[in-house]
Amino acid sequence: MNAFERVRELNDLFLRSTFKVNYESFSNFLTNQFDIIDYSERSFSRDLKDLKIRLKERYPTLEDSYGELLRYRRAGNCYEYIRQDISAFPTFSEKELNQIASIIDFNKHLFTGGQGAGIVNKLRAISLENHLSKFHQLLPWPAIQLIKDGDRQGSEKLNQLIEYIYSSQIIEITHRGLSLDSKIKKKLGLPLLIKEYNNGWYTGWYLLFYPIESLDLMVKIDLQGCLLYALDRIEHLRVVPNTTKIRIPENFNPANYFKNIIGIYKNTFHQGVNPIERIVIRVTKESWIVPYILKYPLHDSQRLVEDGKDDLRFELFLELNQELITYLFRYSKEIHVEEPIRLVHNLQEMLK
Repeated sequence: MNAFERVRELNDLFLRSTFKVNYESFSNFLTNQFDIIDYSERSFSRDLKDLKIRLKERYPTLEDSYGELLRYRRAGNCYEYIRQDISAFPTFSEKELNQIASIIDFNKHLFTGGQGAGIVNKLRAISLENHLSKFHQLLPWPAIQLIKDGDRQGSEKLNQLIEYIYSSQIIEITHRGLSLDSKIKKKLGLPLLIKEYNNGWYTGWYLLFYPIESLDLMVKIDLQGCLLYALDRIEHLRVVPNTTKIRIPENFNPANYFKNIIGIYKNTFHQGVNPIERIVIRVTKESWIVPYILKYPLHDSQRLVEDGKDDLRFELFLELNQELITYLFRYSKEIHVEEPIRLVHNLQEMLK
């Protein structure tokens, strides 16, 4: 083990709230984990100095305010970082990545379509709970309950599909719908993207798939022709040998398939292309929903267009789909839809 690797291990131990770092404990750690038996106090002092330098480089303003960020605490006979949210290294260590991988399988593939933010938030919640646990006695139950943990339906197909996506393999999928009378369907095409989504009933994996009718010499893919399949409804996957050339347009991004919709499903009113429409909603200022809709917009396109005496008006630019309609129907006592008129009529019929 070289000095750099040793310092990273030492940094990792400082991030553990239950590990008291001093020469004796770190020396024992190196012996037990890496069979290093000749680690000296002088080397420990050099490693601490290295960490202090790295911390100063990463947090110059913080050090100006608090002084040295790594200090000796006489009462506990140990060294510690003055805050739990700092680290001498800007990236995850290999050990940390392995620990994350053991909790969230295929973690590197979740960072698509904005899904990474949810994972990071969960990890931060775990870190916070571990940090707080040292100040209190251990509870017989977890203080933080994470949403939708565990394996996702269809996750056994992830590795295989991700390999096909990276290698641009044309495959045949065998798919069966959820209803009892659904027939088995086979589709030929190109897998583009795996998306995790919570549809309210369960959290599952979905495959964005570009269907190919025939194995021509050249296939140009586009988002409008894509289909979406739940992985747990795909029964078989098979690579199709071919010489077809795949033409991918410049700046093509499969994640844009979901850019202008709420949720993941398209085509409520139209077959084929769904237009992006201007949606105008009105909320009375007395409504409890006002601070929520201001702080947590329904969509990235949401803009405040009128701040009246009694009402707020917002506009959004979206495709009309069932998930948007269901959302607006759920909050129809608070959110009044003004445009487009056919969306207004649709909601009126539902309310009747």
